[in-house]
Amino acid sequence: MKIFNWKDILDSPQNDAMKAFFAQGCGISVGSFDGLHKGHRVLVKTLVNQCSKNQLLPGIVTFTRPLPSIKHSVDYAGDVSTLQQRLNLFERLGVAFVILVDFDEDFAGRSGTEFFELLVRQCNMSLISEGVDFRCGYKGATDTQALKYFCQQNNIKAFFVSPVYYKPGTDEEERISSSYIRMMIKKGFLATVEELLERNYELDFTEAEVYDGMIDRKSVLQVLPPDGIYHCKNEAGEAVRVEIDGKIIKFDITSKSILF
Repeated sequence: MKIFNWKDILDSPQNDAMKAFFAQGCGISVGSFDGLHKGHRVLVKTLVNQCSKNQLLPGIVTFTRPLPSIKHSVDYAGDVSTLQQRLNLFERLGVAFVILVDFDEDFAGRSGTEFFELLVRQCNMSLISEGVDFRCGYKGATDTQALKYFCQQNNIKAFFVSPVYYKPGTDEEERISSSYIRMMIKKGFLATVEELLERNYELDFTEAEVYDGMIDRKSVLQVLPPDGIYHCKNEAGEAVRVEIDGKIIKFDITSKSILF
């Protein structure tokens, strides 16, 4: 899987290697994709399948940090997945390339139309897969209706995927979202989280500050379950006792990641 950053895309007219990479055309889906939960997986699989049918490269445009961490930083609980975890999952799902965006003032000020025009011009995009409630561009002004119109005007195939719902043991249905999964993690409902992610919840300590089996929780960007003792596994499959206590995370076996 090829990784680009947004600056690569802006500079691509001068980059022959990128021109060659995108020569056959591509399909794209845009979003934070934090956690890559069941709903995200339906969206990405739609992208990959439709690109395969149309002989296009399937690609993702995503952010180095989930947008809520930037837009709602005061009450943000933490990421469900690290960037590296997301990249690994994209590759397993058959994505051919990812474009990483650092969300800054320049990017935030672009209109949705300008953004997609760049993807058409620089990446030879001819297919889009998004959720039915997709919004992008300055102040979220470009919604699915605007995107459908853009696709019609530019001969782009568009696929809009409905939300995926979950029944949490009642007759009520809950829409699967990253914010809902964050809430479940904070409450300690890790079996539910595993079902919604279709994998164990995993804390990645690769970039955290580890001292004698202890980690300052401030150095972990991911959302943490409630304080307590957990019997987990590390990346090697070894049993690990994990204690989350106040400001510290402790574990008895050196680990780069913990699977709950």
